[in-house]
Amino acid sequence: MRKLILCSLFCISNALLFAQTKGMDVEYQKQLRPAVVNDLPFDAKTVEKAIDDTLSKLGYKSTSSKGFTVYKGVRLAELGPDSYDLYFMVDKKSRKDNENSTVTLMLTKGFDAFVSSSSDPSVYEHSKTYLDSLRNTVARYDLEQQIMAQEEAIKKADKKNTDYREEGKDLEKKKRKLEDQIADNIKDQANQVKELEKQRQILEVLKRKRK
Repeated sequence: MRKLILCSLFCISNALLFAQTKGMDVEYQKQLRPAVVNDLPFDAKTVEKAIDDTLSKLGYKSTSSKGFTVYKGVRLAELGPDSYDLYFMVDKKSRKDNENSTVTLMLTKGFDAFVSSSSDPSVYEHSKTYLDSLRNTVARYDLEQQIMAQEEAIKKADKKNTDYREEGKDLEKKKRKLEDQIADNIKDQANQVKELEKQRQILEVLKRKRK
C-alpha cells in the first residue's frame, strides 16, 4: 500500500516535469481545427477514464465523433463564463510507448464555433491551463484507483483467510469425530475378540459332548 501511494505521488511530481500544453491545429471533419495538446505520464486508458470520471460526476455524458470523445454544454469556471463543447482525443504517446499518452482538446461554443487564439484568446489560454491541470487530475484518479484496488485485494485476502479458518474448524470437528470413531472401533474390536473367544469356548463344550 505504502509503495503504491509513493508511486502515485511520484507520478504527480513527475507530471510537473512534463512540457506545458501547446497549441496546434488538428484535422477534424477534413478541416484543420485549433486545439491544445499535451503529453501525460499515464497510459491512455487511465487518462480516458479519469476525464470521464471527472466530467460524469459533474453530470456530463460523452458521445463519440470522428475519433473524439465529446462532452457538450460543459460549464467550467476555469475555462470561461460560457458553456462549451469539449472534444478529447487520447492516444498513446508513440507506438512503442504504452505508459505515456498524448491528449488533444478542442473547444467549441456550439456546433462549428471552435475556440482559437484569435477568436477567443482568453478561453483558448484557459484551455491550455485546464489541460495542464489535467495531469494532476489524472494522478489523483490513478491514486484513488490503486487505493480501491488495494482495498479490494485486502477484502479478498481477508475473505480467503476467513474461509481457511472456517475450513480449519470443520476439519477439527471431523478430526475429533474421526478420533471418537477410532476409539469406538478399538473398543468394538476388543469386545468382539471376547465374543469370539466366548463362542469358541461354547463350540468346544459342545464338541466334548459328542459320544
